[in-house]
Amino acid sequence: MTDAKALITLLPRESKKLIAVGVTAIDWVRDKMKKGRIFVARGTTNAFVLEEMMAIADFDKSRYVAGQILPEGERLTSVPSDKRLPEILFTDGKPGEVTVHNAVEVMEKDDIIIKGANALDPDGIAGVLIGHPQGGTCGAFWGPLKARGLKLLIPIGLEKLVTHSVLYTSMDAGIEQIDFADGYQSGFFPLFGEVFTEIEALETLFDLDEVIHVASGGVGGAEGAVTLMLLGEKDIVKQAFDFCQKLKTVKPFIPTINE
Repeated sequence: MTDAKALITLLPRESKKLIAVGVTAIDWVRDKMKKGRIFVARGTTNAFVLEEMMAIADFDKSRYVAGQILPEGERLTSVPSDKRLPEILFTDGKPGEVTVHNAVEVMEKDDIIIKGANALDPDGIAGVLIGHPQGGTCGAFWGPLKARGLKLLIPIGLEKLVTHSVLYTSMDAGIEQIDFADGYQSGFFPLFGEVFTEIEALETLFDLDEVIHVASGGVGGAEGAVTLMLLGEKDIVKQAFDFCQKLKTVKPFIPTINE
């Protein structure tokens, strides 16, 4: 029987940090950090994941990004290629700089690819905006992923929930099918994998009975926030609540732009 309930509201940057901490606590991720390979693709949430996996404090997360959506000017855009940090492949826990093409060449069954996304639909399918005509990172790893039996982990915040089917949307959203765009004309790539949101992060980190997404949005800088209800034994709920309060110290994500 549930002893206690708590409401927490997380800004997007706080959600990204929570998800990143949760990813590093997944048992099969921890196993692969001991023996095996994990490729961490670029992305805003993945930048937080990489920061946690490498246990580093001085890391310019804004440069571990490819595509990005900005509030001003052309909104669908990307970090200039000459400003991006190299992607990382962990081999038995040791990080090394690598391209996605070289990473998938050496990865084997049950090795892990970590890739974020732009959308999450009600069926648990993620979607990624694709600005590169060859499919970008997704186009490079999808064939080897399915052919060799690699594992795809998709860290994604609940702010990215969409109402329409990602799969059906992707059928009508190729780069050359878009006539007008607020920035880059982009395709839309569906991803099937292990979705990992704030809910899974909290359930991984704490022995809660349930985590429920109860509200979204806010004003004055809280746009994109999600409000969650935590249910469980009082001591555990309080631990999870206190942990989330500490996330308020997470610094805002300042994007890298082409100046």
